[in-house]
Amino acid sequence: YPEHLGPEFCDIYEELKHERTSHPKKSPLNEALKLALNSVYGNSNSKYSPFYDPQYTMTVTINGQLMLLMLDEWLNKIPSVNTIQCNTDGITIRVHKDNLRNVRDTVKSWERLTGLEMEEAEYDAMYIADVNNYVALYTNGDVKQKGVFNTDLRLHQNHDPLGVKAAVLTHIAPDGEC
Repeated sequence: YPEHLGPEFCDIYEELKHERTSHPKKSPLNEALKLALNSVYGNSNSKYSPFYDPQYTMTVTINGQLMLLMLDEWLNKIPSVNTIQCNTDGITIRVHKDNLRNVRDTVKSWERLTGLEMEEAEYDAMYIADVNNYVALYTNGDVKQKGVFNTDLRLHQNHDPLGVKAAVLTHIAPDGEC
């Protein structure tokens, strides 16, 4: 927690987190609470923010990265696991279905140890420029667009020209199902 806000900050943050999970993903209220929760960390490195605390920023960043690297190391001991990408908030792996149970058990052990929670998503394919810019095709047919490939931008997101993004997505899903 930011030092000047005290430990009660954690209780309030936890309440907001639970409130968010009570609303369907992608619903307006869920998205608003997600933005509010994420902006706390983002603003913790801004001297103009009431959340400003560089020590807190670096503690979250470094500890988070070390914990994700620990999980990645554990997962890569499982046969057939290959890391595709690992960034500040998650890991994408490829694993043979025969080892999926072992992966899930390993993630659960890591969650118990760290107190963090992972989400699981299954993709049929990923088209990756780099860790923050990719298109993923979910097994249910949905499409995830990140970074430069995101054409579904909110007002607070980067609105660079969308032509190249649209061309790539048309190539990947020519039927327009993106």
